[in-house]
This record gives sequence, C-alpha cells and structure tokens, in this order.
Amino acid sequence: MPNATPLSFADSLALSITEACARSSIGRTTFYKLLKGGQIPAHKCGRRTIILPDELRQALESLPRTGRNA
Repeated sequence: MPNATPLSFADSLALSITEACARSSIGRTTFYKLLKGGQIPAHKCGRRTIILPDELRQALESLPRTGRNA
C-alpha cells in the first residue's frame, strides 16, 4: 500500500463550517447569514454541512466591493 499522506488544511477537498469560517476570516454568525442567503453554496453529507474550497473562493470574490475600488 502506498504511503498515505494526510491532506493539509490547504489541500482539503471539503471544509466544515468551522474550517470555512477560519479560512475566510468570517465569523460564524455572518457565515450562516451568507449560507442562508445563498451567497455561499453548501452541500450536505448526512447531517454535516460541507463547503467546497473553490466554491468558497468564488463566493467571496463575488461579494460586493467597498472603498475606492467599489
């Protein structure tokens, strides 16, 4: 059997809500508001809610800009 190296946080295929909040620097309450509003897509795996890293990145990039570059 080949050596199985565990995936690092950066290589994760799916993120839990806690991991997605940490990775995006968004608080849990705000993250849930974005989920409920459909701004961040989520998937269900049994009772768990998972976020795909690529979808999280796209969702964050689609949020409105603020400041001079808005």
